[in-house]
Amino acid sequence: MKFFYDLGTFMNKLLVSAFGLTALSLFACQAVPQPTPERNQLASFRAQRASIAIDTQLGEAAVANEAALTEEIGTVILKGLQKEAGKFPMTRDVHAKHHGCVKSFFEVNNAALPQQLRVGVFARNQSYPSWIRFSNGQGKPKNDIDGDIRGFGLKLMGVPGAKLLENERNEQTQDFLLINTPDFFIKNLPDYVGFIEATTNGGLGLAGYAITHPGVMYKIYKIFGQKVANPLEIDFFSTTPYKLGSTAVKYRVKSCQPGKTPMPSNPTPNFLRENLSRSLNNQEACFTFMVQLQKDIRSMPVEDSTVHWDENQSPWLPVANIRIPAQRFDSEAQMGYCENMSYTPWHSLPEHKPLGAANRVRKTVYEQVSQFRHHHNSAPRKEPTSHELRL
Repeated sequence: MKFFYDLGTFMNKLLVSAFGLTALSLFACQAVPQPTPERNQLASFRAQRASIAIDTQLGEAAVANEAALTEEIGTVILKGLQKEAGKFPMTRDVHAKHHGCVKSFFEVNNAALPQQLRVGVFARNQSYPSWIRFSNGQGKPKNDIDGDIRGFGLKLMGVPGAKLLENERNEQTQDFLLINTPDFFIKNLPDYVGFIEATTNGGLGLAGYAITHPGVMYKIYKIFGQKVANPLEIDFFSTTPYKLGSTAVKYRVKSCQPGKTPMPSNPTPNFLRENLSRSLNNQEACFTFMVQLQKDIRSMPVEDSTVHWDENQSPWLPVANIRIPAQRFDSEAQMGYCENMSYTPWHSLPEHKPLGAANRVRKTVYEQVSQFRHHHNSAPRKEPTSHELRL
């Protein structure tokens, strides 16, 4: 009975924040779109789709009507987001609330990787300066005690080589985006189209979807039910797969913090930021960056991110240490700098190309939504080159 009571309470909250979850389902850290005529939007969608190669040897496969489904998803999201365009300052459409961006170092140790997979940022053992953005997932800032996905956006700097995004080909950054669940909650693009249409149709639409897709709603319920007291003390996962040389992998960021921060008895709206700040005021923190190799295309698919990759079949391999020095990150200047920082999994070397339909949708949609928020806020998007604030 308690489960059904909790699920009912959760559904009530979900119905209230339906659009936030719609955007959240792409778990992006991106900006809001520039309104353009619909025909130009569709032409741009098609151009982006045409630029994505399919790695069939890793298990990628174009979905039936994928281009049309992608256009439909992008158009629905764009139309919804354009309704928010009158607000200033404009926040992200997803992961809108950040707890802070912290300075860190990504220290590669590739000894656990086979020689042929020591490519890209894992080609040699070296340290990259990096930024980590900790965030809540929903599209509107909420009280930290509310159920939500928690995000971990990692941006390495000083990464040479041509990148996948043509308009940022020469940038020296590599992004990894992770959230606090290992598996996605929607199986394929047709199911996702149904979900996004249901959420944009409001409470009755989402209620109907919940009745016909109870498995999806239960997975969301489990994700939102996680209790988090300090973002330094939980693990994060890429959920979707990525290329690593000649194979596919998933990513994990494993906390190596000693002890656990207790959940506050009377939490403030921003207690996650406060606990993060207390932890880093006087001591450093760390995570281990890990990869899980695809050992079998059928049991470890790249086109269905609801399938859990068996850790007994393919254990997680440590490939880098993430060191976060003791610091103060919550100054007004640094919090503002964090607000304007942009993350996308396609800020990437080809050796780490995002895989699967969910990631292909992300590339197409992100390209459409990458500029408007910064333009609206008079904050041109700039990729960072160091730990110095570029204001």
